[in-house]
Amino acid sequence: MLRRNFVICEGEKEYAKKLVSIFREQKQLRCQLYSFQNMEQLRNFANEHKIHILLISEEFPKEMRQQIKSDVCCVLTTGKEELAEEEKGVYKYQSGDRILEFVLSLLEVPKEKSRKKELPSTLIGVYSPIHRIGSTRFAFEIGRKLLKKGPVLYMNLETYSGGDYCMPDQVGNNLGDLLYYFRLGQKNIEKYISAMTQQIDGVEYIPPISVSRELLEVKKEEWLQLFQVIQEECMYQTVILDLGDYVQGLYEVLQSCNTVYTLYREDPVSMAKLAQYTHNLRMLGFEDVLEHTVQRVVPIKEGV
Repeated sequence: MLRRNFVICEGEKEYAKKLVSIFREQKQLRCQLYSFQNMEQLRNFANEHKIHILLISEEFPKEMRQQIKSDVCCVLTTGKEELAEEEKGVYKYQSGDRILEFVLSLLEVPKEKSRKKELPSTLIGVYSPIHRIGSTRFAFEIGRKLLKKGPVLYMNLETYSGGDYCMPDQVGNNLGDLLYYFRLGQKNIEKYISAMTQQIDGVEYIPPISVSRELLEVKKEEWLQLFQVIQEECMYQTVILDLGDYVQGLYEVLQSCNTVYTLYREDPVSMAKLAQYTHNLRMLGFEDVLEHTVQRVVPIKEGV
C-alpha cells in the first residue's frame, strides 16, 4: 500500500520548512510529505499525482485553491479570508504539532509501529564513462517519473557534484555527516536521513559531499552497507545513485543495483569510451552489470 501524499503549499519559505521538519518527526505516520511555495508548482504536481491531504495558505485565493483536487483541503488561516464550503480552516500561528493533529483528524490517517517495507526498495545507478553528458539531470527526470510508485531518494556520489548549482538552498548536514553517523554504528538511520533531506520537485535528496577527498576515502564496504541499510530500513520505494569514476568499489556498487542507466553519445570518442568501459566490465568479471544496464543515447547538442 502506497503512502498518502501530504502536500503543503505555503508562500513563507521558512514557515513551510519548519512545518515540514515538525511533521517529519512523526515517523509512525504513513504519509509522504511534499512542500511547494507557489500555485504553479502545486498545479504541476497535482496534474500527475493524487493529493490526499492539502494544507494550503489563505494567501492563495479561494478560486485558485478550489482548482486543486484533494481528499482533504485544510487552509492555514488567520481569519482574514473566507473559506469555501468544503475547506477546513486551522489557525496558522499555533504549534506545528497541533496543526498536524487537527489535519490528520479530518482524514483519520492510520498510524503504524513501523515504516519498514515488506520488500527492499529498488536501487538504480546512473553512470557513464563519458563526462558532461547530463547524468544528474537524467537522474532527477527518472526520479520524478518514479514518484508515481512511491517516495524517491537521490544520492550524488560524484567527485564534483556541482551541488550548489544543481541542488540550491542546501542547508544543514550532508552525505559526509550521514557516513560519519553510520560509521558510529548508530541506529534509527531513517530518522537521521529524514531530518537532513531536501526536495526538488518531490524527489528527496541528501546534500552531497562538498570536499572531493572526503568522498574518495569512503571504502567500498561502507557504500554497500549504507545502501543496504537504506533499502531495508527507510521508506523509499526507489533510491537513485548518481555515480562518478572515483567511487571506491564502483563496479561492485553497479553490480548491487537493480538497474543501471548508462548515457552515451554517438560520436567516435564517446563510442570508444563506452566500448572500453564495457570491455573492462567483462574482463574483470562484472558481466552481470551489463545484463541489467539500460543504455540511453544523448544528442550531442544536449550533452553539455
